[in-house]
Order: sequence, then C-alpha cells, then structure tokens
Amino acid sequence: MKQATRLSPALASSLLVIVAVFSLLLLAFSRGTGNPVVQPVATLVSMGLLFFSTHPLGHFLVARAEGVHTEYFFVGRSDFRKLKMKPMSLIGGLVPTIGTKLRKDELSSLSPRKRGYIFGAGVIVSNSLMGIELLYVLLARFGLASIILGALLFVATVTTEAMFSTKVGDLVKMRNEFKKIQ
Repeated sequence: MKQATRLSPALASSLLVIVAVFSLLLLAFSRGTGNPVVQPVATLVSMGLLFFSTHPLGHFLVARAEGVHTEYFFVGRSDFRKLKMKPMSLIGGLVPTIGTKLRKDELSSLSPRKRGYIFGAGVIVSNSLMGIELLYVLLARFGLASIILGALLFVATVTTEAMFSTKVGDLVKMRNEFKKIQ
C-alpha cells in the first residue's frame, strides 16, 4: 500500500472543524424537511460526518491541551486491519481513517494517565457527540425512520468500538497506559 497522505495540523484541523460544522448544519436542514427519504439520509450522513471529523479532533485537542503538538494528520488505514478476525481485518484494511501523528518526545514526557486520555479522546469525543446528535433527533421529534436509523448507527458505532477498539485501537492504547498507573 502506498504511504498515507499527510496534511499539516493547521489545514487538517480547519477542514475537520468545517466538516463538523457542516454536519450540524445538515442535521438542522434535515429537521426542517418533511421528506421521509431526505430526512433519514441527511441524519445518517450528518452523524457519520460528525463521527469521522471529531474523532481525530478529539485526539488533537486533548493532546494540545496537555502541551503535545501534532506533527501531521494523515489519511490511512484503520488499526482494525490488525484484527485476527479475517472479515473485520479485511474491512479495516479498506476503510480509510484520519489519524494524528503526535510528537513522541512530548507525548512520552506525560504521565500514563494523560497519555491514556489522549489515546481515548477520539473515541470518547466522537461517540459522545454522536449520542448528543441522536438525543437531539429524539427531542426534536424527527421522523421514525431518522430515529431508528440514527439509533442503529449509534449502537453499531459504539458496539464496534467496544468490540474492536479494545483489541487493536485507541481504547486498548488507553487501557495499556492506565495499567501503568501505580
């Protein structure tokens, strides 16, 4: 496979914020439409965009708050490609992901707890924001199709993170750091 595409932190973080804002505007648009096809599709696209844009932003912002700079963002393959389960490793190898390359020297100078928070931030932030979006869909009384599909996407995302990220992704990295705490 060719080398991952690299983007500067300033450009990538700006683009990711724009995508996150766009996803929220799309959700607001979908609330206003009564179309039974457009609303659920727009809701799903909004939730997906919010998840994929805020995951790397979560790492970036928490790392920055702890004084760790990002060398670059990259578009590459998911850590899920490392799974021992053949179907999931194949899917993980095909699905692109947006990652952050943090400064190792700055990261290693932090306590294991702080490193753990940085590793877990992407999963925590992106899933929390998707949950908030789903709550909005419920409270704003979106159509039943939007509610069901949004809930299914949310449950599938959380389940995927719980099943696989705890084996090869951010959550196992976070757990490994927390195990180092006395």
